[in-house]
Amino acid sequence: MKLLNNMRGRPGLLMAALAMALLSACASMSEKECLNVDWTDKGLRDGRDGALPDLVESHAKACAKVGVQPNAAAWQDGWSRGIRSYCRPQRGWQQGLRGEFYNGVCADQPDGGEFERSYEAAKRIHEIGQRIDRNYIEMQRLERALADAKTDDERKQLRALLRALDLEQFRLRSQQQTQMLMAPRP
Repeated sequence: MKLLNNMRGRPGLLMAALAMALLSACASMSEKECLNVDWTDKGLRDGRDGALPDLVESHAKACAKVGVQPNAAAWQDGWSRGIRSYCRPQRGWQQGLRGEFYNGVCADQPDGGEFERSYEAAKRIHEIGQRIDRNYIEMQRLERALADAKTDDERKQLRALLRALDLEQFRLRSQQQTQMLMAPRP
């Protein structure tokens, strides 16, 4: 309780603490998975999902509860093949456009540089799209406020805000199109 009281007024710290608590409560593998796993296949799947190379340590902790020790060499062999499949420019492009997190796992992979360039370009496009969406919602709110405005001054201010947002939307759409044209093609 004292920890929570110390975190009041610091929402970022509170959220980080809650996220850590949730993550620590989640095992990387279930007991059933630990008892029936093919470690090469598990490594392959983890690699294809873009997992970090130390995930096998989390699997070891999860499986220790049922007395299973991972075959780290087999897992690593599978992971090495899987991560090459993950670290392709097309995957980086798709992941960036969806605004998904990338943990830097491709940096040392053969296509890692292309993956990261594609991811960053697509992420910029995604972020611009998010700003366009937020502006659109704000414009809708301002239009409702304009309809309910009681005075000419209030209407004048709301129209000025709407014009400014409309110009911002035009600028953002142009920027998004430019980014699309300049983006590397996976």
